[in-house]
Amino acid sequence: MLFSQVKGQKNLIVKIKSIIDNNHFPHAVLLSGNDGYGNLAIALATAQYISCTSRTDTDSCSQCPSCHKYGKLVHPDLHFIFPTTTTKKIDKNNESSLFIKEFRQFISEHGAYCNLNQWYNFIGTENKQGIINVKDADNIISTLTMKTYESEFKVMIIWNADKMNHEASDKILKILEEPYPNTFFILTTEHKDRIIPTILSRVQQITVPPLDNQTMYKEIKNYNPSLTDEQISSLVVLCEGNYNRIGEYYSDEEMQMRNDFIEMNRLAMMYRKNAKEIWDFTDTLSKSSREEIKKFLSYFLSKIEKCYLFNNVPSSIHPLVGMDDKFKNNYPRFITSSNVEGICKIIDQVQKSIDRNANLKITVFDMIIKLGKQLEKR
Repeated sequence: MLFSQVKGQKNLIVKIKSIIDNNHFPHAVLLSGNDGYGNLAIALATAQYISCTSRTDTDSCSQCPSCHKYGKLVHPDLHFIFPTTTTKKIDKNNESSLFIKEFRQFISEHGAYCNLNQWYNFIGTENKQGIINVKDADNIISTLTMKTYESEFKVMIIWNADKMNHEASDKILKILEEPYPNTFFILTTEHKDRIIPTILSRVQQITVPPLDNQTMYKEIKNYNPSLTDEQISSLVVLCEGNYNRIGEYYSDEEMQMRNDFIEMNRLAMMYRKNAKEIWDFTDTLSKSSREEIKKFLSYFLSKIEKCYLFNNVPSSIHPLVGMDDKFKNNYPRFITSSNVEGICKIIDQVQKSIDRNANLKITVFDMIIKLGKQLEKR
């Protein structure tokens, strides 16, 4: 991938290029930010630029043998580690190397702006969460002990590094701190707080910021040229610098999350009378994958925060745009300083419980009851 193909992020790209050009690029970096900001895109472009044999003043050349192979993600000195789990095809001993063909196909079809939930759907994980396990750690060590095949450099990209379990994290500490010459680690994450401190202390941390409004405006207009300037400006605000949200806003998944947001709050507001309806709702919701539920809860939390801000800092951009008018106009007043912190804590606790493989149905049912009690505090 070329730097010119990365969406926005011009200042960050200039900084990364300058460090590489001056031979000061760290042996291990962590790109931290939302996948929709371009974590993976920047990782791929950086790796290609490092290995390019005929760099221009601004980018990889795109013409040398190294660039051709990087473009297809098949360069023998480019290595990937990413979350996996057992599937119908790989029913045991899952590891990244067994899914590398699918991963290349996934990136080819989805582009570098993709997320974990899309990856899990692509390989058919059903309701299981992926991890980066100790087999992956062993492969990292064994792969990087070998000499390079073609390039002067070896690059190991670890996508969503926060999915490394503790055993895998501990195992790569030594090679991460003292890698072999001309070896680079590029880790990406959306959740830096979930990476163990001993890993964080061994990498140079680079924050990937949200895309700027000008870039988002251009991308939204390219995605849907029929939108008016006012509609584009509203969507720029709603997407919050996240490129992935452009497509999601028009997707069936987004529509379902809007409907679930409304229904969950309706049930919460009447929790004293609607136990059976709540149970039926949680039964349906719990059939989604854990990653899908976590994504919905992040969406839910985002809407809560926006409603609170909307009440305190009036804006022409309504936080619940696209939802039922009656609900949209009434709901924000239920989110106040008396309950916003409590609601956010509830959602955060549930997300952590899901990570710990708690029973989905019981966890969500309990969350709705607690949410109802918070909404009464307005």
